Amino acid sequence: MRTMLLSFKADVYQKVITGEKIYEHRKVFPDEPIKAYLYVSTPVKAVVGIMHLNNKTAIEEWKIKYSYDEKAVERIMSYLQHHKYAMEITDFQDTNKISLEQLRIDLPGFVVPQMYYFIDETPLLSYLEKNIIPCGEKIVHDFSNITSEQICKE
Repeated sequence: MRTMLLSFKADVYQKVITGEKIYEHRKVFPDEPIKAYLYVSTPVKAVVGIMHLNNKTAIEEWKIKYSYDEKAVERIMSYLQHHKYAMEITDFQDTNKISLEQLRIDLPGFVVPQMYYFIDETPLLSYLEKNIIPCGEKIVHDFSNITSEQICKE
């Protein structure tokens, strides 16, 4: 399993913490399971949680799988304009916040991810492992009964 720092907009992150968002959609994603530390951009500007991603799927495949649902196909077509893949958010853990300001103090040269970048075997990963503290209950998603209404929905 690889580890990355994954960037989110604040409104999308709100859907992660409520459990509403169960898939992460991107143009490019690795083929393997991922542990992702979450960086939320303005106005939060902090690392705020951890999620695990798995089971990369080409969104194009969903057009066939959910072809019986016209609204789902419309959402899929819309998503395909900006995304190629979806990965299941298998779980999410809210954490303490480590601000951008603090990250730049503690890790000179820290770079905010535009999309994501891998942090395996880096000082950033060591720092996060030492300083991130889980808060609240972990959200775990079950993908055994996914319906067309849950596809390409943020």
